[in-house]
Amino acid sequence: MKARILLVDDDITALELMCDILSEKNYLPDTSSSVDEAVEKLKTQHYHAVITDLKMPGKSGIELLDHVVGTYPDIPVIMLTAYGTIQTAVEALKKGAFDYIAKPVQLEELALALDKAINHFRLQAQNIFLRGELQKRDEFLYGTNNAGMAGIFETIESVKNVQSTVLLQGESGTGKEVIARYIHDNSPRSGGSFVPINCGAIPENLIESELFGYEKGAFTDAKVRTKGKLEIADGGTLFMDEINELPAKAQVAMLRFLQDPEITPLGSTRRIALNVRVLVATNKDLRQLVKEGRFREDLYYRINVLPITLPPLKERREDIIDMAVWFLQRFRQEYNRRISGFSKQAENRLLSYSWPGNIRELRNCIERAVITCQEGEIGPEALHLDTEVRTSCDFSDIGIVALKALQKQYIHWVLDRLGGNKTATASRLGISVRGLRYKLNREEHSD
Repeated sequence: MKARILLVDDDITALELMCDILSEKNYLPDTSSSVDEAVEKLKTQHYHAVITDLKMPGKSGIELLDHVVGTYPDIPVIMLTAYGTIQTAVEALKKGAFDYIAKPVQLEELALALDKAINHFRLQAQNIFLRGELQKRDEFLYGTNNAGMAGIFETIESVKNVQSTVLLQGESGTGKEVIARYIHDNSPRSGGSFVPINCGAIPENLIESELFGYEKGAFTDAKVRTKGKLEIADGGTLFMDEINELPAKAQVAMLRFLQDPEITPLGSTRRIALNVRVLVATNKDLRQLVKEGRFREDLYYRINVLPITLPPLKERREDIIDMAVWFLQRFRQEYNRRISGFSKQAENRLLSYSWPGNIRELRNCIERAVITCQEGEIGPEALHLDTEVRTSCDFSDIGIVALKALQKQYIHWVLDRLGGNKTATASRLGISVRGLRYKLNREEHSD
């Protein structure tokens, strides 16, 4: 992505010259002829660096530096100084300037200073993002208001330190691989490799060589000995996604490995003992596939030692806003956006959508909204969710009842899902706590 640079100088000729230089260097230059103009542009546009003259009529470059350091501390500032003002430039460095360049500006010196500033900016942003990811990963995983999901997290904690196979079940996008990685990262095997393989993405004639490896000359294109996924995962974890797509022959081979953890690479007679924990995932009903003869019953029972079923996002509506905010914080940092949050209308849109793609769809939705928005709140139009076509409400089990009765049921349902927390319930319903109390009191008196 091209870096956008704000140039500030009262000398129009100097601005034009620097614009030409930076454009040739593949930057996106923007200009201001005064500090006040620069301050206004900083409010509406994000810049990767500011280059400002020190001496200007009215407010000086030092005043602009103070504003940038105080308001946008992540943006590096390069000062341009005339001969005789070097001491002032040194003072500017002490106040937070990234660098200074003496006038007349030399092309290579400007380019070198700017490259250093941009690299510093991007490295700093990346470090902040990575630290945030590490700090918030557990919060994202465990920050649930859903009682069923809280129970699942307790199960995850209980299985992470054992050797047995875990079967992760759930619709696409519910976070099966995220959970598998968490189990690996927090297990005694965290020092080993986490090796994922998508059983549905590999041609049937290649799946065994992918899993077990092969010797040189085992087949026409086998030019060198190649380790399979199982051998690569030795000492760590193999994650087999879409296990339901595993061909029948490979099912037999995997069953044999789970019973006796040894492999024989294709084209070899030697057996290699391995220490691998296997985690598997599916978005299909394996029991039904067993009944239909499309999945081996013995393999099903072998991998179904510790089953965990992840609910679809539409059954975790209490968590949708928290997840959306988490993704917003992540992508706001990644794309350097000054977005304050979601409007109430946007939150209502998020809650009323059916999320057929689950958490993966929510993630993509928020990333798209952050990319297209520059600052302020994210409104419902930025989410691009068609709630009229994809409504999550199914009233077939409720039947035809009075609106008042339906409202009462729904309020108590939300209150129960949020553990009786009236503040959180009022927030989710889009009403005040006083309004919620009024509705509850009115129901009690009507009863």
